[in-house]
Amino acid sequence: MMTKENKNQHTHRIAVNAYLLRAGKFLLLKRATDPKIWVPPGGRLTVDENPEMGLIREVKEETGLDIAVIEPVNTWFGQWKGNWLLSIDYLAYAKTAQLTLSEEHLQAYWVTLQELEKGSPVKLQDELGFGLCDFQQAWKRHLIHISDHSTTNF
Repeated sequence: MMTKENKNQHTHRIAVNAYLLRAGKFLLLKRATDPKIWVPPGGRLTVDENPEMGLIREVKEETGLDIAVIEPVNTWFGQWKGNWLLSIDYLAYAKTAQLTLSEEHLQAYWVTLQELEKGSPVKLQDELGFGLCDFQQAWKRHLIHISDHSTTNF
């Protein structure tokens, strides 16, 4: 039951991430802090921030790229670093090409779905973060999107 004392308390944080495509490749970033895994760009929203605007902000901060947010692909809810987190993961397209990596990440790599399936040159760690099935789902949504919109720009 909501009481006057707890009605303004947040129950969890919200994060947004981008399965970001350009020229048929996903962008993956290697985190600079533990766990040092490959992840799509994204991060936590500020209080009351619109998720799509927050995603645009996070990607710009982490990569310098401008993006077009297409649609949600996946959601996840669980504990991350001891806090409850709701993650909304979007399909997005890079509108610019000049990548400028922030200090939050050590490396960036554009990778095809086939390379992810082979585990080379980037190996996902499903148990710690985003898994192959997440990228496969994003790729399926991409194929549907381009067939619906007759575009090959991304």
